[in-house]
Amino acid sequence: MDQIYVAIDVETTGLEAGVDEIIEIAAVKFRTGEVIETFDTLVQPRHSLPLNSSRLTGITAEMLAGAPRFSEVAPRFAAFLKNYPLVGHNVRFDINMLQAQGMRLPQPAFDTFELATLLMPRTPAYRLSALAETLGIVHDEAHRALSDADVTRQVFLHLLRRIDALSLNDLNEIVRLTSRVDWTLRPLFEAAQRAKALRVFVDETPISDTDSRESDEKLTPLKPTGNDRPIDLAEIRWFFSPAGALGRAFEGYEQRNQQVRMSEAVADTLNQGGTLIAEAGTGTGKGLAYLVPAALHAARRGERVVISTNTINLQDQLFFKDIPALQRVMSNGVDDKPPFTAALLKGRSNYLCLKRYHDLRRDRDQRLMSDDVRALLKVQLWLHATESGDRAELPLQEGEHATWSKLSAAWDQCTGPRCSEFHRCFFFKARRQAEAAHLVIVNHALLVADLAAENDVIPPYDYLIIDEAHNLEDVATDQLSFNVDREGLLAFLDDIFVEDQAQIVGGLLSELPNHFRESMVTRIDIDRADTITAALRPAVARARDAVYGCFNTLIAFVRRDAELSAADARLRISSALRRKPAWAEVERAWDMLNNALTAIGEGLGQLETLLIDLKDAELPEYDALMLRVQTLKRYATEVRINIGHILTGGAEEKVTWLTHDRLRDTLTLSAAPLSVAEILRTNLFERKSATVLTSATLSVGGDFRFVRERIGLDEAEELALESPFDYTRQALLYIPNDIPEPSHPGYQRAMEQAIIDLARATNGRMLVLFTAINALRQTYRAIQEPLEDAGIAVLGQGIDGSRRSLLERFKEFPGTVLLGTSSFWEGVDVVGDALSVLVIAKLPFSVPTDPIFAARSEQFDDAFNQYAVPQSILRFKQGFGRLIRSKDDRGIVAVLDRRLLTKKYGQTFLDSLPHTTVRSGPLQRLPDLAKRFLAATNGMSGTA
Repeated sequence: MDQIYVAIDVETTGLEAGVDEIIEIAAVKFRTGEVIETFDTLVQPRHSLPLNSSRLTGITAEMLAGAPRFSEVAPRFAAFLKNYPLVGHNVRFDINMLQAQGMRLPQPAFDTFELATLLMPRTPAYRLSALAETLGIVHDEAHRALSDADVTRQVFLHLLRRIDALSLNDLNEIVRLTSRVDWTLRPLFEAAQRAKALRVFVDETPISDTDSRESDEKLTPLKPTGNDRPIDLAEIRWFFSPAGALGRAFEGYEQRNQQVRMSEAVADTLNQGGTLIAEAGTGTGKGLAYLVPAALHAARRGERVVISTNTINLQDQLFFKDIPALQRVMSNGVDDKPPFTAALLKGRSNYLCLKRYHDLRRDRDQRLMSDDVRALLKVQLWLHATESGDRAELPLQEGEHATWSKLSAAWDQCTGPRCSEFHRCFFFKARRQAEAAHLVIVNHALLVADLAAENDVIPPYDYLIIDEAHNLEDVATDQLSFNVDREGLLAFLDDIFVEDQAQIVGGLLSELPNHFRESMVTRIDIDRADTITAALRPAVARARDAVYGCFNTLIAFVRRDAELSAADARLRISSALRRKPAWAEVERAWDMLNNALTAIGEGLGQLETLLIDLKDAELPEYDALMLRVQTLKRYATEVRINIGHILTGGAEEKVTWLTHDRLRDTLTLSAAPLSVAEILRTNLFERKSATVLTSATLSVGGDFRFVRERIGLDEAEELALESPFDYTRQALLYIPNDIPEPSHPGYQRAMEQAIIDLARATNGRMLVLFTAINALRQTYRAIQEPLEDAGIAVLGQGIDGSRRSLLERFKEFPGTVLLGTSSFWEGVDVVGDALSVLVIAKLPFSVPTDPIFAARSEQFDDAFNQYAVPQSILRFKQGFGRLIRSKDDRGIVAVLDRRLLTKKYGQTFLDSLPHTTVRSGPLQRLPDLAKRFLAATNGMSGTA
């Protein structure tokens, strides 16, 4: 008889077990071929029903009024469940909510979310409704318990069929890997393994343990064509004209003059060389504006053009949407060969290393944790389907990301052509594709990391286009920074030698004898190695003690002598701080660690010399061993030099600081370049024949000097293109002139009331941008109840779900106020009435105590006006750009910071925006004005 399962689902007032309440319970009892019985009931909560829950589920307070309490439901529900295995989507949430109400659920529970991430890699989303759509399962009443439970049942049965379809080799490996960990899903795979083993001689064809993927060596590196004819600007104008290629390809196509001007400027830069910095307002269509001349130039000349973006969203849009569309438009229609080729290239850590993967899963001495096992299983089942080996295709969860670092194609673990997996290597396949492509799409992080470390990941190129260029300084700063904590140093030492209760359990020194076996090394060579390791072991032990001593001393200093605010855990390590008497104790602790690291570096250097001498001694895995020794030696040197700069000074071009995690009571030491301008100038811009930098926010008051100086652009052609949108008609900017300034005690309360009144007048449809998470949380608590009473839901970043889920719910339920910070200032694209009101709580100035900001401020005579204000203006423009996303959008921007009116710099902020109608007046006037403006514009759009 088939196993009986029970699919369960609960709907709740929130996400926190023991605090939030259950409002609906449902379960479906089933076996493979039939539904046996169902259970479904509403549950009356003790507290009022939150509007967010009501909207999401469709359950109203009236529906719950006559429902039973949970105490009445629980006995019947327990009797229904009995001891049958449970099935749920994110089933741990359902179980936790039920257990918080006193239910005992000791039976096995299978999570369809975890199962789907394992068996359905590369699926765009794993929400229940998204899986249902992918599998063709009807899900008419999402977020109602019975519907969700039944859809979960159907998804589970589909996933069981996928398990049954796995090869016996796969099933054996899954069972083997999970034998040492507690994994709730193992019984499903063990059952399939037993069934398949009985049929193996009937219908199973043995599958090799190694992947049969063929190498991709047919790609031919791009070569110059010898055709140096420049791009004809008339050809560009024709392409974008209604009668041209775009006009013929898209019905209703409208030419944008700004797009044509930008495309001509990009073409001219590629023709003549030099640098172009182009600010293109929202709606310009800058992506196509640079793709067209880049494709024409690269295809005609056979010269690669690299295009760099900051965000994954833009990278994916270019590669998976814009470029394929452009290839179709530019195709001659005679053959299937595209008019130009493109490749997406990421950093090494994004690609799976087949050798490291096979080594890790075959190593029986590895102490694999449950996260390691889950990650290995996902890779195992994904490996049959992936062409790219890109981790973006893998739905890794939380701790599984740490395992990926053991599997990725990191350069310090790569022996290149000498690797046994080289011809099937995902990274080198991507590299060959990039070598053969006309356009290569990368991100800023790879762009900077590649030029800084000279890793040669990106193939040689002379033409570069940088989109989202306003992020370049921050990304370069991040990529060129150094960070280390105690755990990182201890992991480095463990990789050299680790001993547990006098029993060697790992590390390079313990593995070294294995490499000498079955080789041609002599007794003298072995004695040399023994002498080196005998000196290194105690050095590692001393270093481990010194790591604890140094970081404990730093923590004691921070607690006793540092003044860290509650909101900022970072402390800049300046020359003034190092002059404090108590810092001498830190330097003494560092001396001990410095000496130990020096000894380790010298010992590893001796080991490297020995291995060089043994090059012809036929040591197994010689290349990997040599690379490992060299990497550890290099790290010992680099970490010693960098920590020395941080703790004792001596590197004036660096900003140094520590971060104290109060919750874990740990420290991270950091260093960053004081300026990235010279690095970018000499290592990037001066080495390229032509560079184009573009963004919607590059100028301050119409002037590009600030951005140019920050990133090292001495000479550049400048182009400022206004948005084609009619901001004077589509948008209204209002600044209350009587609201307290942000530093005033009454500001927070006035701001909260302003949001409440404005949201009531406009029925939500509002995005509120904050500069700090604490202010966001305080505002959330203050406005939630009064707005819910008015039928308006409130969603908060970091409170109600992921960024993606918040935006989806915001679009789905227009009567909503969404509170966001940091990442919500850019990249939010909500077209239409769902976003009609944008509130900027206060001007986005940097935190004065931020170590990098503080250090860079010291380079200016007037740091506030020369650095803080321009930096804030660029962020302000990004935030402002969230409102109007199409020519039909209408909306109002309320800036609840009257410094725009009272400070001299306020006018520069306003001058940096598109030509928008600006009003100021009493705060109490804002709600009515917004209501009338939106009503009038809606009326116009309705009659247009």
